[in-house]
Amino acid sequence: MIFSDMIDEQIINSADEGVFGQVTKRGVFGLKIFEANVDSIKKARIYQKDLGRYTTVNISPIIHSYHKARVYLVRILVDVLQSYVAEFRKKPSTFLAVGLGNAFLVSDSLGAGVIKNLWATHNVQEAIREGLGDLACLIPGVSGLNGVETVELVRGAVSVVKPDVVMIIDALTARNYERLGCSFQFSNSSMTPGGGVGGKNKPLSYHSLGVPIISIGVPMMINAKNFTQLDNLPNIILTPKEVDIFTHTASKVLSRAINIVVHGEKHKNFF
Repeated sequence: MIFSDMIDEQIINSADEGVFGQVTKRGVFGLKIFEANVDSIKKARIYQKDLGRYTTVNISPIIHSYHKARVYLVRILVDVLQSYVAEFRKKPSTFLAVGLGNAFLVSDSLGAGVIKNLWATHNVQEAIREGLGDLACLIPGVSGLNGVETVELVRGAVSVVKPDVVMIIDALTARNYERLGCSFQFSNSSMTPGGGVGGKNKPLSYHSLGVPIISIGVPMMINAKNFTQLDNLPNIILTPKEVDIFTHTASKVLSRAINIVVHGEKHKNFF
């Protein structure tokens, strides 16, 4: 059994490669984009994923040390995110970005890191936004610290902001070390807070929030069960010593891409 949040690891390591998903683009710096549609209950059960479209952007770890690679990656992430936004019948005018995870734990702080670098403008009058989009941001924290289910906090924000779409960002788990910090998974399906590390929280989805969502995640951790055949191994999560660098890079490129999509291309040089 594969313990990973990354759908391409599930599919590529199975006998169904090329049937349920495929590589749709390759580029420089080791870029490889994998697309998959989980459009049946059978597929959902096999890969333990909710119904929906999934896109995984894989790139070389060189992004953590080479500026040109990061600039290239931002452009790719913008294109992928715009493709999800374009699926809505009505072009979204109000966005809510939610950064999941524990901001006090480096390996789980991706969501908070992205939110800190976004331009939140929802509280600014449209007349003085100077062409910026309408973006609200939320860092709900974890229920272990605040005692409140994440879905309840996000639902409350949705009722106030009334967004057209909710973007949910969180750290994920992967099977292979090479994927940490340099794989970016997008989906229009649900996101479960803490799901990658065995959490039993309620999922954030269209059904629980009442608005469409775009889930965005980057693996920062590996489940130790991927390295052993011991059935009684407890839920041990491993993370690399470079996780602070991985989180910093991933949060920067993701926030830049989101800012461009929400606020427009003309503002890309300001972020």
